[in-house]
Amino acid sequence: MSASAPPRLNRRKRWRNRGLCFGLSATLGLCVILAFVMIMAARFAVIALDPARVTLKQSPRDVGITDYRDVIFTSSDEITISGWYVPSQNGATVILAHGFGGNREDLLPEAGLLAGHGYGVLLFDFRGHGISGDALRTVGNHEQRDLTAAIDFVIAQPEVDPAHVGAIGFSMGAATLAHVAAKDERLRAVVIESAFDTLDNVVHDMTSLFGPLTEWPARWSLQREGLDIDAVRPVDVVCNISPRPVFLIYGNQDDTVPDGAQAVMFAAACDPAETWLIRGAGHENFLDYAGEEYAARLLDFFDRELQK
Repeated sequence: MSASAPPRLNRRKRWRNRGLCFGLSATLGLCVILAFVMIMAARFAVIALDPARVTLKQSPRDVGITDYRDVIFTSSDEITISGWYVPSQNGATVILAHGFGGNREDLLPEAGLLAGHGYGVLLFDFRGHGISGDALRTVGNHEQRDLTAAIDFVIAQPEVDPAHVGAIGFSMGAATLAHVAAKDERLRAVVIESAFDTLDNVVHDMTSLFGPLTEWPARWSLQREGLDIDAVRPVDVVCNISPRPVFLIYGNQDDTVPDGAQAVMFAAACDPAETWLIRGAGHENFLDYAGEEYAARLLDFFDRELQK
């Protein structure tokens, strides 16, 4: 009959086994937590790419425009785009491009201002926004097709002088506008408001809460959904708008665009470029912060460049 192990050795063995069990349990628990965080980061990224549509609640009549009509046109990839068109009274027309998750009514104040001074106006909903056709929202990539179709529509109107067409873009619409205007010389004067510098930096800001742990799965998930993160880089193309004039406007309290976006976009724009950093303004609603000055500077820019 074998001798039993000394009590001290048995105790050590029991504590060692308990320690191993605790270590394995802790490691397994940590792996579960990390996996959960990564899965949620990927899931939230996809949800952010597909926000609920914002219903149209206003019309041009709310800003004093009565001579408008509902219009539809089609992008090059067969997406139906809906909008409002106001004929020009002074020979010039301005296209307005809204931001991500919004719709055409976001720029109604600017439309009212321009139409009140005789400009023709086209407001439209990007794909997947407002009442335009369903499609993947790509934050400035495929949306370029929508803006190009908007230019085609305006140029085709009998009262429009093709040499007097400009555009205003806000946020995603501004990023989209920078890319389109850089290669489409039909746009003779461009206002870029609150554009991010690169989509890559936007994704980094939105997904890096826990560093690579959340950013990498979010990026993978977005790319799997069809978002080309490297395709939208307004900072790389804004200079190509030259020698046509561009007016870049930002709020100095904008915490939506990536840090430093204002400065790098200002530096990247080429002459004849104008820049304006509105004190106290955030990402949008510049008329609320700099009402009369904003209106005067916007109208002066288009009067100089589209009324030649």
